[in-house]
Amino acid sequence: MSDAFSPSSSFSPGPSALWHNHLRALGSPHSLPAIRQMVEECAQRAGLEDEDVMKIEMAVGEACTNIIEHSYATQASSAPDSQLDIDVVAIRFADRFEVVIQDYSSINFAITEAETFGELDDWIATGRRRGLGIWIIQSFVDKVEHRFVCGQGNELKLVKFCA
Repeated sequence: MSDAFSPSSSFSPGPSALWHNHLRALGSPHSLPAIRQMVEECAQRAGLEDEDVMKIEMAVGEACTNIIEHSYATQASSAPDSQLDIDVVAIRFADRFEVVIQDYSSINFAITEAETFGELDDWIATGRRRGLGIWIIQSFVDKVEHRFVCGQGNELKLVKFCA
């Protein structure tokens, strides 16, 4: 990942990327279908198997839902509209498909450090009604990276390696 967030208009995934697609959406539940559709179409274009397409689409949907519910809901009344956007960039490299999700929250939501559990049965045994989304994100992709830059927000990279 780069040292600083790039504005969407100048985003460049680097010379080793075969192609990329970018979507900027309002951080609202109404934007989730468009985000999921873009990721699904890009994952299919990248040649992922149907199951992997579904998994990365679900992982991205869960990550964006977490942004909307846990980050933006708490700052909605005080933030300008542009600060409640979510940028989603799908990138195809020779050996992998990546989705980079950037929010503009002042809250550091380090998903890589969040409490999780090993297997789905372990979560069921806890009796909890929430928390499954983090498990989905971490279990449905091959690699998860997160970084937070104060004053700029969170960047979450989800990677699915290609055979």
